[in-house]
Amino acid sequence: MNSKSDNNKKLKDFFDKEYHSLKAYVGSKVKENIDRDPEDIIQDVALKLFTGADRYTPINNVAGFVYRSIKNKIVDVMRGNNKYSTNYNEQNELKLEAFAQQLYDESETVYPEQMK
Repeated sequence: MNSKSDNNKKLKDFFDKEYHSLKAYVGSKVKENIDRDPEDIIQDVALKLFTGADRYTPINNVAGFVYRSIKNKIVDVMRGNNKYSTNYNEQNELKLEAFAQQLYDESETVYPEQMK
């Protein structure tokens, strides 16, 4: 088995089995609020690890690798909290604007002329 698929399999198995433990670990390190949700941090790390799994040499200690990556992400979030929260707030604002525009643009054409 090549290292890419082997690393992906190891990471998938680890995240499947240890997700709740990872969430508890992140929750113990970070006070949960809208800017620092433990699940968001875990998902950011998982995405980065899975997308880069083909660049790594074969991962032997998956737990150490994942926990170290999560610890580094927590440090990044704590250092640059303003950057993280601004980015999160900007994304939500853009999504809300797009949703409102879609809702209001379609509302005029929803009712048939006869019903009006």
